[in-house]
Amino acid sequence: MKSVEAALPPAQKDRFYYVVSNYTGAQSLELAKTMVPDAYVRKFPEGSQIQLGAFDTETQAKTLAEQLQQEGISASVYHTQE
Repeated sequence: MKSVEAALPPAQKDRFYYVVSNYTGAQSLELAKTMVPDAYVRKFPEGSQIQLGAFDTETQAKTLAEQLQQEGISASVYHTQE
Protein backbone atom coordinates (compact mmCIF):
# COMPACT_ATOMS: atom_id res chain seq x y z
CA MET A 1 0.00 0.00 0.00
CA LYS A 2 1.39 3.42 -0.90
CA SER A 3 2.07 5.96 1.82
CA VAL A 4 0.03 9.13 2.19
CA GLU A 5 1.84 12.44 2.15
CA ALA A 6 0.30 15.25 4.20
CA ALA A 7 -0.41 18.63 2.60
CA LEU A 8 1.13 21.77 4.10
CA PRO A 9 -0.43 23.15 7.29
CA PRO A 10 -2.74 26.18 7.24
CA ALA A 11 -1.08 29.55 7.64
CA GLN A 12 -1.18 31.13 11.07
CA LYS A 13 -4.22 33.42 11.41
CA ASP A 14 -5.92 31.50 8.60
CA ARG A 15 -9.54 32.65 8.42
CA PHE A 16 -11.07 29.26 7.61
CA TYR A 17 -12.78 26.82 9.94
CA TYR A 18 -11.65 23.30 9.09
CA VAL A 19 -13.57 20.10 9.66
CA VAL A 20 -10.99 17.44 10.55
CA SER A 21 -10.79 13.85 11.70
CA ASN A 22 -7.93 11.88 13.25
CA TYR A 23 -5.58 10.29 10.73
CA THR A 24 -4.54 6.88 11.97
CA GLY A 25 -3.46 5.40 8.65
CA ALA A 26 -4.73 4.67 5.17
CA GLN A 27 -7.83 2.91 6.50
CA SER A 28 -9.02 6.03 8.34
CA LEU A 29 -8.58 8.10 5.16
CA GLU A 30 -10.51 5.57 3.08
CA LEU A 31 -13.35 5.61 5.60
CA ALA A 32 -13.46 9.42 5.51
CA LYS A 33 -13.56 9.34 1.69
CA THR A 34 -16.73 7.26 1.79
CA MET A 35 -18.46 10.38 3.16
CA VAL A 36 -16.27 13.13 1.66
CA PRO A 37 -14.67 11.88 -1.58
CA ASP A 38 -12.11 14.70 -1.76
CA ALA A 39 -10.92 14.32 1.87
CA TYR A 40 -7.14 14.39 2.26
CA VAL A 41 -4.41 14.32 4.89
CA ARG A 42 -3.01 17.66 6.02
CA LYS A 43 -0.52 18.72 8.66
CA PHE A 44 -1.94 20.68 11.57
CA PRO A 45 -0.16 21.87 14.73
CA GLU A 46 -1.60 18.84 16.56
CA GLY A 47 -0.26 16.46 13.88
CA SER A 48 -1.58 15.01 10.65
CA GLN A 49 -5.37 15.16 10.35
CA ILE A 50 -7.85 14.30 7.61
CA GLN A 51 -9.32 17.52 6.24
CA LEU A 52 -12.98 17.03 5.38
CA GLY A 53 -13.95 20.62 4.66
CA ALA A 54 -13.04 24.31 5.01
CA PHE A 55 -15.61 27.00 5.67
CA ASP A 56 -15.87 30.74 6.17
CA THR A 57 -18.03 30.41 9.27
CA GLU A 58 -17.87 28.27 12.37
CA THR A 59 -21.57 27.45 12.00
CA GLN A 60 -21.04 25.87 8.57
CA ALA A 61 -18.10 23.82 9.86
CA LYS A 62 -20.00 22.65 12.94
CA THR A 63 -22.93 21.58 10.75
CA LEU A 64 -20.71 19.31 8.64
CA ALA A 65 -18.90 17.96 11.72
CA GLU A 66 -22.23 17.04 13.32
CA GLN A 67 -23.46 15.35 10.12
CA LEU A 68 -20.26 13.31 9.92
CA GLN A 69 -20.49 12.35 13.60
CA GLN A 70 -24.03 11.07 12.99
CA GLU A 71 -22.55 8.85 10.25
CA GLY A 72 -19.89 7.48 12.60
CA ILE A 73 -16.94 9.67 11.54
CA SER A 74 -15.14 11.31 14.47
CA ALA A 75 -14.99 14.92 13.25
CA SER A 76 -14.23 18.23 14.91
CA VAL A 77 -13.70 21.87 13.96
CA TYR A 78 -10.19 23.37 13.85
CA HIS A 79 -9.52 27.12 13.65
CA THR A 80 -6.24 28.95 14.15
CA GLN A 81 -6.22 31.40 17.02
CA GLU A 82 -5.32 34.97 16.14
